[in-house]
Amino acid sequence: MTGGGNTPDERTVAWGDELVKLHAAFRRDLAELRGGSMRAPDLREHCLTFCEALHAHHTGEDDVLFPHLDGLHPELTAVLDRLREEHRVVGRLLARIRALAGAGGRTEIGAELDRLAGELEAHLDYEEEQLVPLLNAMTDMPENL
Repeated sequence: MTGGGNTPDERTVAWGDELVKLHAAFRRDLAELRGGSMRAPDLREHCLTFCEALHAHHTGEDDVLFPHLDGLHPELTAVLDRLREEHRVVGRLLARIRALAGAGGRTEIGAELDRLAGELEAHLDYEEEQLVPLLNAMTDMPENL
């Protein structure tokens, strides 16, 4: 990598730092959902939007990023397997929250959001610990990510 202008060899995106920013947005949105200050229609809409965004993020990791990392770093097999399993756990919670949001169960949504917060915080912390340094060192990422 060179300093200065935009040369083809210069990496302009620190992918790990971008992941941390995205995770921070998910954390912030989840905290807002859990805050309890939203009216029921807003809560429903925000829950569904949040669930879809988080699901899309995890699907992209599972379908594109993790296979890319598998090929480059076979030593990450156990880490990536754990992250994939955590995605499945989070996915089940998201499905439950979506169903409750559709039915308007505010109390039940709150309990599920609390469960999600515990699972998601641990997952995001582990993912950042394991992948951010590696992603920041990468100069190429899969195109479909």
